[in-house]
Amino acid sequence: MFQLSQLQPFDSENSHLLRLTINKADQEIAWQQAQHHSNPISRYNAYLNGACLNAILNWLSEWLAGEAFPQPSVWHSQDISSIWEVVNGTAIQIGDTRLVLIPSDEGDLEELCVPQEWVDIPNWSADYYLPVQVNLDGDEDECWMEVCGFATHRQLKNEGTYSAGDRTYALPTKELTQSLVVMQITLGLNLQAEVSPLPSLSELNATELLQNLGNLSVYSPRLIVPFEQWASFLANDECRQQLYNQRLGIIQKPAVAAAPSVMIQSQANLLQRAKNYFQAGWQMTDEIIEKLGIFDPNLVSAIAGSDAYRYGGSSSQKGIPTLLDLLHDRNKGNQLRAADLLGRVEPGNAEAISALTNLLKTTKDDDVRCQAAVSLGKLDPKNSAAGVRIGKIIELTIRLDTVRVLLEITLLPEGSDQTNVYLRVFPVRSKTLPLNLEVVVLDEDGEVLWEEQADSDTNRFQNDFTGTIGDYFHVKVAYQEVSITEDFTI
Repeated sequence: MFQLSQLQPFDSENSHLLRLTINKADQEIAWQQAQHHSNPISRYNAYLNGACLNAILNWLSEWLAGEAFPQPSVWHSQDISSIWEVVNGTAIQIGDTRLVLIPSDEGDLEELCVPQEWVDIPNWSADYYLPVQVNLDGDEDECWMEVCGFATHRQLKNEGTYSAGDRTYALPTKELTQSLVVMQITLGLNLQAEVSPLPSLSELNATELLQNLGNLSVYSPRLIVPFEQWASFLANDECRQQLYNQRLGIIQKPAVAAAPSVMIQSQANLLQRAKNYFQAGWQMTDEIIEKLGIFDPNLVSAIAGSDAYRYGGSSSQKGIPTLLDLLHDRNKGNQLRAADLLGRVEPGNAEAISALTNLLKTTKDDDVRCQAAVSLGKLDPKNSAAGVRIGKIIELTIRLDTVRVLLEITLLPEGSDQTNVYLRVFPVRSKTLPLNLEVVVLDEDGEVLWEEQADSDTNRFQNDFTGTIGDYFHVKVAYQEVSITEDFTI
């Protein structure tokens, strides 16, 4: 998390520009988040914007403390990735005032170059535009961002040079106002020029644009159709999100007709969201266990003799009565074993589905609840109580030695739009986790939600929390000087 002690605030008595240190942790998180974009250009754009965002937000919060202004927030923070996929820039809202940061990694930033979207789309236009020079190539404490002054919307429209080739408004940095004190003094004033309204977009046109712009061979969809058409499409939050999803291969199920504005969570959506991570190395946990021959110490289904319970002789059907009995056993291990094995009978088995559904209603044990929900998901994917479990082997190489652990995430639906997340970390081919292994869970702002460090007897880490569809978090696994961060969207 960015520390205020790292700030280098500008001095209004001289012309020094505002320079802020970019924390390595923020840089690492931004890099991980940027992988959820469709091509190298979009990924680097998201990385550049994300890396400097936390620093400027902290500085603005400190700068405005004690003033009669609301605290700053990221405009469209819930779907900022859909913007970064196609347009450079990040909007920050301070009450009714909007700033747009335009980051660049050019060595010598000679002009502010603002994409037309931030200027000529009525509900995107801002009061102030700030060019940000970013250096992400330094060592610890040497990565920084520098705000090179600001321009107003009125100044960009009246004095900026418009380029039809890349659809940008440009102003030389020497024509910008360097002192941010001036911006603070004028906050709240109307500094925007008039912008023409956009034409309406028919459903047919929107569908055609989505099909054409969603083509992954098109790296810059913003430039291949007339601006008015593109702007109308982009300004529609639903169209923009659908474009992002299509370019990333994310399949969305439509909400029910009775409540189009509410996303009704279904197991199909839950499974699909989990499967979106398969290309990033995640797998169903069962597949990892079978492939590597490892097992969760609390899931005793891998103990010798499980086949007798699974098949009950000649068929899985004959084994069900025995498993149903074990579901009511006082021994937690036996309950887990039975719940796991019931998930391996043929899909749609009514007796097994009923037993697992009843177990979910009666058990007070989180481990049993998770296993019952996951098994139910295998037998009845559309069941409203069904869950899904995925995992990934994390490899940390120190010199010639490689430490491997299993990171496991179980998702369970909770109401219409909430999801319970159960996170666990297990050793691979060992009874305990490596000594001093660390696991840190951070929210989307980089705030630590939970952290643990293994001692000599730690056989697993586990934690659970609840989030809304679209929330994302990061899991950092560290051992000695090596760490890997995985980001995950609920």
